Amino acid sequence: MFKTKSGRNISYFGNEYTKEIHRKNGNNCKIKTIDELFEILLDVWCRETAYPSCQKEYDEENDPTYGQCAITATLVYDMFGGTIHKIRVSGGGTHYFNKINEHYIDLTSDQFNLYDIYVDYSNNELVKREYCGKNADTLKRYKLLVQAIDNKVNKEKI
Repeated sequence: MFKTKSGRNISYFGNEYTKEIHRKNGNNCKIKTIDELFEILLDVWCRETAYPSCQKEYDEENDPTYGQCAITATLVYDMFGGTIHKIRVSGGGTHYFNKINEHYIDLTSDQFNLYDIYVDYSNNELVKREYCGKNADTLKRYKLLVQAIDNKVNKEKI
């Protein structure tokens, strides 16, 4: 189990399947597992990496996954492979997550769990990696996240 900066217990959807998932081309990298990545993300997700409409009410201490889905799903894809998927959630928003080894993995699922919002992963759409980097703001936030992780792991390539 992991903890937010406020001390609240937090986990992610699909965590029971990640022990068998290993970093692609990651022999010389500090981050080798999804759990290691998630632990670092809990420290580096911030208001600036959140989706713009989420930034005003972003709560880094208690709800760090809020608004972080597209850049996080892209990062997981880049590091661990698999595919990126998206769905519509309650209220009409779009949510991104991954599928690796036939299992859905969603490092940002807590933003829904925290408020008892049900997420149905079954009716999803496959998204190409290039789609996630098309939007200039998303690309900027992705690069900011990668830089924050890089700084966190002592300037080693993630």
